Amino acid sequence: MSKFSLFFRRIFILLGLFITPIIFIIATNSISVAFPDLAIAQRTKFTPTPTSIPTPTTTPTPLPTESPTPIPVPPPKNPIPGGIKPTIPSPTPTPVPSPPQVPTNHTNRLLTPGERDKISAYLRSRNVSNSSMFNPLTDARFILHDTSVIMSPSVLDRERQLGRGPLGLGVNAFLPRENAIVLARPNFYEPRRPTTTEFEKASDILVKVDRERLLRQAWRSTNGDARHQALDNALANLNLSSSEIAKEQQEARKKLAAASGRIYTTATWAVEAICTRYNGGDRSISNPNQEDNLRSACAPLTNYFNIRNSRVKSSVATEIIQVGARSDRGNQNTCSASNPNIATLPNPPYSDNQYNSTTSMYLRAALAAGKFPQATTHFALDAFDPEGHCDPRCFNLNKLYNSISSVMGHARGSSYGIVPSYGTRSGTNNIWWHDRICHGSAP
Repeated sequence: MSKFSLFFRRIFILLGLFITPIIFIIATNSISVAFPDLAIAQRTKFTPTPTSIPTPTTTPTPLPTESPTPIPVPPPKNPIPGGIKPTIPSPTPTPVPSPPQVPTNHTNRLLTPGERDKISAYLRSRNVSNSSMFNPLTDARFILHDTSVIMSPSVLDRERQLGRGPLGLGVNAFLPRENAIVLARPNFYEPRRPTTTEFEKASDILVKVDRERLLRQAWRSTNGDARHQALDNALANLNLSSSEIAKEQQEARKKLAAASGRIYTTATWAVEAICTRYNGGDRSISNPNQEDNLRSACAPLTNYFNIRNSRVKSSVATEIIQVGARSDRGNQNTCSASNPNIATLPNPPYSDNQYNSTTSMYLRAALAAGKFPQATTHFALDAFDPEGHCDPRCFNLNKLYNSISSVMGHARGSSYGIVPSYGTRSGTNNIWWHDRICHGSAP
């Protein structure tokens, strides 16, 4: 072989060694495009793990055709006027004051919405209906009495049926020892009912003897037509039957025509109607030559009527069933611990059912008034009267207050009316309590 041929042969061998790897790489890339999974598998299997390259921390500049990623910017704490307007929060409602969490006397404090809901739920749980009358008052009283006589179910039912206008005893609710509450007058704080205390009669404003004299003077100074109209006005819109109206009017005429004696509700209302008409300027209602007598009677009576009406419509009267005297023939004064005719009170004097019923009636009265009424007693209200009553005897007012505070979630030791003072002295004590009669010492 010539030297020239040997030279070219070596050249071709070197070219083959150089070109073969290039052809292999091109072939491999062609396979990865046609069969990507195979290529990935191959790289995974055969290709060594490359050294990782740190990602730059700077935000890359977007291309002109791209939108930069928005970065949220918090609003300034003190925006410059004319700049970004801050979001205006919704108005915050005026906070309702929460009930005090320390022992407090809640008398005449307005109920919060939560307290109204709580009372409604409690009354539903006790199967006690709410009063259909809502009477927001400046002052409200919840008067505690005891019957001082055992009242049979038939008598209580009769009171329930008579609970209209001037009929019955004027009591809103009766609380038996074991049985359910009897609502005789379910519309609490009604203005047209008989009085249950001398305080409601306003006897401290106009004593009985003067009151009865002036009522008769006004009646006798008025002509027959005016009297008739006054009696009709007194009993209008009270849901009375015609026979009930006739009976009440006849009794009222009789009492007002008498020289003396007690004057009851219908007669009092009739004279009030006369004085209202006279004060309105109607002078035609007086008898001839009797106008001066009518005017002089109506002047003090008008103030009396205003106070009486205010006290009646702001009070709820509750009678707790309790024994009285042993016999109708003996001394009926159950306020005298030395009276041997006093019937022995149960031990304890009042049942848990009666305390629970009293709690229900108090809360019902609170719901009707929109505030916590002043719990008080017949004994306390009539302390100005030498012949005043002393009921409810042997009643544990602290127990009632604790029961109310437990239902309401108020602090134990809270009160809802008079601060109890146990004893038998009228004007000094407000809960009549004698250790022997009450089976133990006062709370």
